[in-house]
Amino acid sequence: MPHISSKKLKKETLNKLYSEFGKAFEKSARKSEAKFFLGDLLTKTEKIMLAKRFAIIYLLSKDVPVSYIAESLGVSYSTLSRMSLKYDIGKYSSLLKTLENNNNNKDIWRILEKILKAGLPPRAGRGRWKFLYN
Repeated sequence: MPHISSKKLKKETLNKLYSEFGKAFEKSARKSEAKFFLGDLLTKTEKIMLAKRFAIIYLLSKDVPVSYIAESLGVSYSTLSRMSLKYDIGKYSSLLKTLENNNNNKDIWRILEKILKAGLPPRAGRGRWKFLYN
Protein backbone atom coordinates (compact mmCIF):
# COMPACT_ATOMS: atom_id res chain seq x y z
CA MET A 1 0.00 0.00 0.00
CA PRO A 2 1.40 3.41 -0.91
CA HIS A 3 2.46 5.64 1.94
CA ILE A 4 0.25 8.65 2.61
CA SER A 5 1.42 11.36 4.95
CA SER A 6 -0.51 11.49 8.20
CA LYS A 7 -0.48 15.30 8.07
CA LYS A 8 -3.87 16.49 6.84
CA LEU A 9 -4.22 19.29 4.33
CA LYS A 10 -6.92 21.92 4.50
CA LYS A 11 -9.86 21.03 2.28
CA GLU A 12 -9.37 24.21 0.24
CA THR A 13 -5.68 23.41 -0.35
CA LEU A 14 -6.50 19.82 -1.29
CA ASN A 15 -9.16 20.97 -3.76
CA LYS A 16 -6.66 23.35 -5.39
CA LEU A 17 -4.12 20.52 -5.68
CA TYR A 18 -6.72 18.23 -7.26
CA SER A 19 -7.67 20.97 -9.69
CA GLU A 20 -4.07 21.65 -10.73
CA PHE A 21 -3.34 17.94 -11.06
CA GLY A 22 -6.40 17.55 -13.26
CA LYS A 23 -5.32 20.44 -15.48
CA ALA A 24 -1.78 19.07 -15.83
CA PHE A 25 -3.06 15.59 -16.63
CA GLU A 26 -5.55 16.93 -19.16
CA LYS A 27 -2.81 18.91 -20.93
CA SER A 28 -0.53 15.88 -21.06
CA ALA A 29 -3.37 13.67 -22.34
CA ARG A 30 -4.07 16.10 -25.18
CA LYS A 31 -0.43 15.95 -26.18
CA SER A 32 -0.31 12.14 -25.87
CA GLU A 33 2.16 12.46 -23.01
CA ALA A 34 -0.08 11.04 -20.29
CA LYS A 35 1.89 7.78 -20.17
CA PHE A 36 5.09 9.67 -19.38
CA PHE A 37 3.30 12.02 -17.00
CA LEU A 38 1.97 9.12 -14.94
CA GLY A 39 5.23 7.21 -15.34
CA ASP A 40 7.15 10.04 -13.73
CA LEU A 41 4.60 10.57 -11.02
CA LEU A 42 3.58 7.08 -9.88
CA THR A 43 5.54 4.23 -8.34
CA LYS A 44 5.33 0.72 -9.81
CA THR A 45 2.97 -0.31 -7.02
CA GLU A 46 0.68 2.64 -7.67
CA LYS A 47 0.63 1.92 -11.41
CA ILE A 48 -0.32 -1.71 -10.79
CA MET A 49 -2.96 -0.66 -8.28
CA LEU A 50 -4.51 1.81 -10.74
CA ALA A 51 -4.36 -0.69 -13.59
CA LYS A 52 -6.15 -3.30 -11.49
CA ARG A 53 -8.85 -0.81 -10.48
CA PHE A 54 -9.29 0.20 -14.09
CA ALA A 55 -9.57 -3.46 -15.09
CA ILE A 56 -12.11 -4.14 -12.34
CA ILE A 57 -14.33 -1.26 -13.48
CA TYR A 58 -14.12 -2.34 -17.10
CA LEU A 59 -14.84 -5.99 -16.31
CA LEU A 60 -17.77 -5.10 -14.06
CA SER A 61 -19.22 -3.11 -16.96
CA LYS A 62 -18.97 -6.25 -19.13
CA ASP A 63 -20.84 -8.32 -16.51
CA VAL A 64 -17.86 -10.58 -15.80
CA PRO A 65 -18.54 -12.60 -12.60
CA VAL A 66 -17.02 -11.11 -9.46
CA SER A 67 -15.39 -14.39 -8.45
CA TYR A 68 -13.65 -14.62 -11.83
CA ILE A 69 -12.39 -11.02 -11.56
CA ALA A 70 -11.04 -11.65 -8.05
CA GLU A 71 -9.18 -14.79 -9.09
CA SER A 72 -7.87 -13.43 -12.38
CA LEU A 73 -6.63 -10.10 -11.09
CA GLY A 74 -5.55 -11.33 -7.67
CA VAL A 75 -7.63 -8.77 -5.78
CA SER A 76 -9.36 -9.32 -2.48
CA TYR A 77 -13.10 -9.78 -2.31
CA SER A 78 -13.35 -6.78 0.02
CA THR A 79 -11.71 -4.53 -2.59
CA LEU A 80 -13.88 -5.98 -5.29
CA SER A 81 -17.11 -5.65 -3.32
CA ARG A 82 -16.28 -2.04 -2.41
CA MET A 83 -15.66 -1.20 -6.07
CA SER A 84 -18.72 -3.17 -7.16
CA LEU A 85 -20.92 -1.13 -4.83
CA LYS A 86 -19.47 2.10 -6.23
CA TYR A 87 -20.03 0.78 -9.75
CA ASP A 88 -23.66 -0.07 -8.92
CA ILE A 89 -24.38 3.50 -7.78
CA GLY A 90 -22.81 4.98 -10.91
CA LYS A 91 -19.56 6.19 -9.38
CA TYR A 92 -17.52 5.24 -12.47
CA SER A 93 -20.01 6.33 -15.15
CA SER A 94 -17.82 9.14 -16.53
CA LEU A 95 -14.85 6.78 -16.87
CA LEU A 96 -16.99 4.18 -18.63
CA LYS A 97 -18.43 6.82 -20.95
CA THR A 98 -14.88 7.84 -21.90
CA LEU A 99 -14.00 4.19 -22.52
CA GLU A 100 -17.03 3.71 -24.75
CA ASN A 101 -16.11 6.79 -26.81
CA ASN A 102 -12.45 5.78 -27.06
CA ASN A 103 -11.28 4.31 -30.35
CA ASN A 104 -8.63 2.27 -28.51
CA ASN A 105 -11.31 0.30 -26.67
CA LYS A 106 -10.24 -2.83 -28.56
CA ASP A 107 -6.70 -2.48 -27.20
CA ILE A 108 -7.98 -2.29 -23.64
CA TRP A 109 -10.05 -5.44 -24.07
CA ARG A 110 -7.11 -7.23 -25.76
CA ILE A 111 -4.83 -6.49 -22.79
CA LEU A 112 -7.48 -7.58 -20.29
CA GLU A 113 -8.09 -10.75 -22.28
CA LYS A 114 -4.37 -11.57 -22.09
CA ILE A 115 -4.48 -11.16 -18.33
CA LEU A 116 -7.64 -13.21 -17.91
CA LYS A 117 -6.65 -16.03 -20.24
CA ALA A 118 -3.07 -16.37 -19.10
CA GLY A 119 -3.60 -15.37 -15.50
CA LEU A 120 -1.55 -12.77 -13.74
CA PRO A 121 2.20 -13.16 -13.47
CA PRO A 122 3.78 -14.00 -10.12
CA ARG A 123 3.40 -11.27 -7.53
CA ALA A 124 7.15 -10.71 -7.25
CA GLY A 125 10.15 -10.66 -9.54
CA ARG A 126 11.59 -8.46 -12.23
CA GLY A 127 9.83 -8.18 -15.52
CA ARG A 128 6.67 -9.88 -14.33
CA TRP A 129 4.49 -7.60 -16.49
CA LYS A 130 6.55 -7.85 -19.69
CA PHE A 131 4.08 -10.28 -21.24
CA LEU A 132 1.62 -7.40 -21.64
CA TYR A 133 3.92 -5.61 -24.05
CA ASN A 134 4.72 -8.59 -26.29
